[in-house]
Amino acid sequence: MQIAICDDASAFRNELRAYMVNYKKDRRIQLDIYEYSNGKDLLSSDLIFDIIFMDYQMPALDGMTTARMLRKKNCTCSIVFVTNYPDFVFESFEVTPYRFFKKPISPTDIETTLDSYIRQQKMLAPIIINDYDGQKTIASKDVVYLEGDGKYCIIRTIHDTVHSSKTLGGVLKLLPQYCFYRVHKSYAVNMYHIDQIDNNQILLMNGERVIVGRHNAADFKRAYKEFVKNYYLRL
Repeated sequence: MQIAICDDASAFRNELRAYMVNYKKDRRIQLDIYEYSNGKDLLSSDLIFDIIFMDYQMPALDGMTTARMLRKKNCTCSIVFVTNYPDFVFESFEVTPYRFFKKPISPTDIETTLDSYIRQQKMLAPIIINDYDGQKTIASKDVVYLEGDGKYCIIRTIHDTVHSSKTLGGVLKLLPQYCFYRVHKSYAVNMYHIDQIDNNQILLMNGERVIVGRHNAADFKRAYKEFVKNYYLRL
């Protein structure tokens, strides 16, 4: 993952870098960090960034102008604004920021932002399934639920239905564990696609219903509550 820090204050850049280096060590992931003291230098870079942490108030080019120019260059990276000017938050919606923090920023802010970004990328990662017609690639976010069918698994997506040669448990292992939950011996759901929970049934956003096992109900409701609290982000 490649990250840019764009801020004219060197002390703040050093602080952010230190937080990210600690995060990198704790999570044991590859993290390349690049620093820029102004928007002009950032725009002239040939690097492709996953996330840019950017100050709003900078000389010559402010953060919003820099962000607009990045979007005009078709840059789809996630932009995190970190600023002393919280009133700027509404204007920033124009460039679809990923996060917005008021200075000073904390190590927890960095951890939650990067954790969320990594989870989202995993959610967007495709899985490859063998079905009757050969191999199919399915985006994890498109999977609504899984249904066990003996030694096989029926995968219901927002587009169609795929019959996998793997078991329900086998397919479930391929998917992001934080948002998929096995609610019954024969069913697992993508919690992003839940519309409402009614006693022992889940109403999904595609209009279908899935049964919650009697022994799974209490644990599932706790898991879903935690999911909504900590992870819920419409994709």
